[in-house]
Amino acid sequence: MRSRHQIALACVLTILAFGSAQAASPIGTAVSTSTTVSAGGRTLQKSSPIFFNDLLRSNATGLGQFVFDDGTKLAMGPSASLKIDQSIYKGKRTLQQASIQASKGAFRYISGAVSGHKIATPYGTIGIRGTAFDFTIRNGKVYILLFRGAVSFCNGGTCKTLRRSCDYLVGGGGGVSDPKPLSTAIDSGLNIGQVFPLTVNQGKLNSQFRQGTKGCYSRAARRAPSVIGISPEVQAAASEPPGAPASPAGKSNKGFGNGGEADDNGPTETQNPGKGNSFGRNK
Repeated sequence: MRSRHQIALACVLTILAFGSAQAASPIGTAVSTSTTVSAGGRTLQKSSPIFFNDLLRSNATGLGQFVFDDGTKLAMGPSASLKIDQSIYKGKRTLQQASIQASKGAFRYISGAVSGHKIATPYGTIGIRGTAFDFTIRNGKVYILLFRGAVSFCNGGTCKTLRRSCDYLVGGGGGVSDPKPLSTAIDSGLNIGQVFPLTVNQGKLNSQFRQGTKGCYSRAARRAPSVIGISPEVQAAASEPPGAPASPAGKSNKGFGNGGEADDNGPTETQNPGKGNSFGRNK
């Protein structure tokens, strides 16, 4: 009788140990981090592991770039916050359905091997189908810019889908705008340095995270990129095709002038309207 109890106990302990090992298995890796990017209270560096239920956060000048087990790539800009829910993974570390909770900040998402992911925001849900796009959560709205594939946004009972490269939409306040070319919005006065900082400053991104963005800009922006907060050097970097080598550091302002929502102890949006704490150095 005792031996049966011992065997049963051993089985339970084995199952618990296996479950703990599975729970502790990394689901992704940091490709690079700048200044301060944390996950679950851990300060991340290059090659740091990412785990279930990690809360990823960046400070006012932070930049984090991550690759997950299925090949999905995620970049986060300054003052950003995002949680990776445990329901992402089922079975033996096989990605089934992404469950990501994005709270604030600017992000770039590039799909991996598994499609059908969703990203929850405070103002609606982003549905992903084999795509690459930027999205920013700020001032009670979600801004989404498509590079390739398709991405939808649903707020309440309203859903809109982006299907053309360089189209964008805005969600929040109980509604979703119709998709339209980013170039027309620039001509209408949209400051894309604020709403899409990773787009205009992608020279700071690792080459595997970059996307071709030249077609997203209007003629006016290409003639005078400083009008929308882009230096000529950054404009050139943003126009490079995916996989292009990084531009030399230390020339002009390569910072994220996104004026994004600051850290808990940092300046607010009203205190810092679109100039922000630039990532990188001004020379």
